[in-house]
Amino acid sequence: MLEPDDSCHKREITLYYSDMPNSQKGPVSLKHLRSFVAVAEAGGFTQAAERLYVTPSSLTATIQQFEQALGLKLFDRTTRRVSLTQDAVGFLPVAERLLRDFDAAIADVRAVAGRQRGHVSIAAAPSVIAHILSPAIARFGEDFPNISIAVRDAGSGLVQQMVLGSGADFGLTSPWAKDPNLEFRPLLRDRFGLVCRADHPLAKQRGLAWKQLRDQPFIGLADDTGIHAMLKEVPGLPATLREARYATSSSHSLLAMLKRGLGISVLPALTALEAPLEGLVFRPLTEPVLDREICLITRRGRALSPAAQALLERVLEVVRAGALPAGVKAVGVPATPR
Repeated sequence: MLEPDDSCHKREITLYYSDMPNSQKGPVSLKHLRSFVAVAEAGGFTQAAERLYVTPSSLTATIQQFEQALGLKLFDRTTRRVSLTQDAVGFLPVAERLLRDFDAAIADVRAVAGRQRGHVSIAAAPSVIAHILSPAIARFGEDFPNISIAVRDAGSGLVQQMVLGSGADFGLTSPWAKDPNLEFRPLLRDRFGLVCRADHPLAKQRGLAWKQLRDQPFIGLADDTGIHAMLKEVPGLPATLREARYATSSSHSLLAMLKRGLGISVLPALTALEAPLEGLVFRPLTEPVLDREICLITRRGRALSPAAQALLERVLEVVRAGALPAGVKAVGVPATPR
């Protein structure tokens, strides 16, 4: 018994030709195109029907429907052979191209859905890239070598803008400003502390309070960063910490300025330990104990692609593994990815 051809009998994509006379208007489907190309290639209905797993009578009816819909005769039939009409000869390469393009597009979509191919874009704080995202990407690359990844390190404000504007599938950083179009899912809690040169008088003290930093030359981060935004909102902090004498847009520049002895700074542990603190020390601060949250930031109402979801799962695996710097702990991460 002949089995039906899935490509012919599944839901059809239909094209309507509105420029035909009303008597000839009709739907043209992929089934019609496949049947036409099969008969043209096989040179007969019987051989084409075997290729398509349909009966010759069913294939004949399909071709007749196609000819009626087009208002054009496609085949000259004799008792011995079937040949293309002159008009059909010119149409054949067009039909073949349409089928190739459609099949290639479906194959691409299935490859993306199966995470065999695709692209992921992430925006994240540099410290998160160093400690969390890099090992996650290493794991991801082993499992999905054909998926490309773009990583943008940026301040929290720019990260949020990129997620909002679809420049990033998701972001990993501290919140900068509330936005009803974004969802913030806490992943990490990060303890603030003093960062200064090892020969600074404050470096030798333990249990440092924020008030002890008063009147010290302060090096801070620019106002588009989550760290700056957070410090401005903490009550009771010395004014010198709210309005830094020096401000830089990156932690790398800040650490370089610290090594020059231009002042002190306050950073979360993840940022302070982003690179080896050669000649610098990190001392947790008390009174008050201050933490920042590192969040997964996504666009509200927009689902992640299969590739982006797979990379996020690797990020959660790294966080759950618990190999985090001192002063950093996981929060809100389920036992298995949702």
